Amino acid sequence: MVSPLQNAFMAFVVLLLAVPLANTEFSFPFWEYFNPVPGEDYSDLPGYEPNPEPEPVYRFDAQQTEIQKKAADNTLLMPVPTRTQKVKWTSITVAPNTPDGFAGSWEIISNNTGVNCMHLAIARHGKAIMIDTVALGNSLLKLPDNKCRRTSNAKNATLDCFAHSAEFDYDTGKIRELKIETDPWCSSGGFAPDGTLINSGGFALGERSVRWLKPCPTCDWSDYPNTLFKGRWYGTQVTLPNGKAMVLGARRAFSFELIPPPGQMNKGINAFNFFRETTDDSENNLYPFVHLIPDGNLFVFANDRAIIMNPNTGRIVRELPNLKDGLTSRTYPPSGMSALLPIDLSKTAPGQPIQAEVIVCGGGYKKCFKDEAPMGRFPDALKDCNRISVTNPAATWVKEDMPAPRTMGDLLILPTGDLLMINGAGKGCSGWTFARDPVLTPFIYKPNEAKGKRWQALTASSIPRMYHATSAVLPDATIMVAGGNTNQRYDFRDTTMFPTEMRVERLTLPYLNPKTAVNRPVISEGSISGGMRYGQPFTFQFSMPKEPVDQALVMVTMYAPPYTTHGFSMSQRLLILKIAQYTKGAPTKITVTAPPTANIAPQGYYYLFVVAGGVPSKATWVQVM
Repeated sequence: MVSPLQNAFMAFVVLLLAVPLANTEFSFPFWEYFNPVPGEDYSDLPGYEPNPEPEPVYRFDAQQTEIQKKAADNTLLMPVPTRTQKVKWTSITVAPNTPDGFAGSWEIISNNTGVNCMHLAIARHGKAIMIDTVALGNSLLKLPDNKCRRTSNAKNATLDCFAHSAEFDYDTGKIRELKIETDPWCSSGGFAPDGTLINSGGFALGERSVRWLKPCPTCDWSDYPNTLFKGRWYGTQVTLPNGKAMVLGARRAFSFELIPPPGQMNKGINAFNFFRETTDDSENNLYPFVHLIPDGNLFVFANDRAIIMNPNTGRIVRELPNLKDGLTSRTYPPSGMSALLPIDLSKTAPGQPIQAEVIVCGGGYKKCFKDEAPMGRFPDALKDCNRISVTNPAATWVKEDMPAPRTMGDLLILPTGDLLMINGAGKGCSGWTFARDPVLTPFIYKPNEAKGKRWQALTASSIPRMYHATSAVLPDATIMVAGGNTNQRYDFRDTTMFPTEMRVERLTLPYLNPKTAVNRPVISEGSISGGMRYGQPFTFQFSMPKEPVDQALVMVTMYAPPYTTHGFSMSQRLLILKIAQYTKGAPTKITVTAPPTANIAPQGYYYLFVVAGGVPSKATWVQVM
């Protein structure tokens, strides 16, 4: 028999179960630990915002039908549809002002990459890896018949037989199709210590995926869905001192998590309220700027605020002065730029702390994405650059203006220790057709010059590179520029203001002026044996075509090739090494001291440059371990 007390208890339980969950208050970050079941309705839950349904893979209009018909032959790469530009646009250019008169030169190295280059990384086997989304219709590059991907997990899913990633040979222009299963749209990435490219997050079925691509001529993507605990769309990936990768932030993802080995799945995440505090109705804290600094902590910038974070505990070590004015933002979608300035080990005395600075440039107005651009109003991008010492607790931001405003630009670190600002627009913000006035002139920023003398304008390109355009420093010290698609499909119509851009350019910078590059240093590949070990001497040889140079004119730098997308080059860093011994001759023998710890140079492969008289050599790959 059931006692009255038991009856009362059961009635109380039934009453509790009858209370709508919508009225429940959660005292912990509930959504950080909740994985919706596909097909279930959670609309009555507090604060629940479902991920948007994926766009259809195929958008058949007349142009897409034409692409589909051309795909019937046996050629994997199809031609770019011919078009006549019928919509005029204006641009921003700045007159070149380089001191020796050579302001750089441009050449087109490919007219058709087959896929738009939304994401770009340079792999150690001498190829550029291009990644696009799978959701914008047919690309111009087919997959072989036996490699088609299913568009969903449904039984009636269609097949997508077009490539959305490619391996590009920047020396020959050759393209090899790569197969991506889940959507990497607006994903993040970086390299593992062995040179494997790790691509994390994305859209829809791809938002929790991690994809791995080994550096070899026949390798293809290995896709592991549901690896991440939280969906990461517009998140940032960073390489930690131990070589592991962490992904931070993303849409409605107020947290961070480590990327596990292939085939494993995360069982939880680390809530990080800083991302909740910096979001707003336009989500202006996406693609946060994250840099590993010399003490092993992370500099994190989101929206208009910056902090120093301990990646091991998830705690905020220090809050930095913000760049807050209530109106503007620096991260996506206003999309400014940021870089860790070169770390100069050559001037650091033994036992002294290693200094580091971060620079944040450009961006735009908080309301651009939600309120202005959708109505056809395109506010000016920001024109300022701000730098701060992240190793000095008392430091404040130091501001100066660029030669022109810029949003959606790239900020690359050059072998010489200078920075290159390239691509982007002068008005608007990131988003489909949300920007105007492409900035065609690249700028060089010289961080060691006096304020007011740091900027040089280079020769302008003729090709707009705005939303979903990318760039990269190549091993030969030139710049690869690719991609650009402000449209919700591959769009080559005459009436489209900025059609999908399939061409690849190479920019030769002023330091390769033909007059001075005749005495360009050449590293002896045969003298590079093994890898660098932390704090140990590393000896190699280089030669000069004309005559040897004195040590005072020589600098040795090493560069971590980044994963670049949406204006941010993830895990990019350049180190200036200390020269321990120097024997001038033909060839010259040089010994440098390897970086002291993994906080300064995480494990992995780097470009190694010799810069002589301001002219960089071609790089050789060296592994730091």
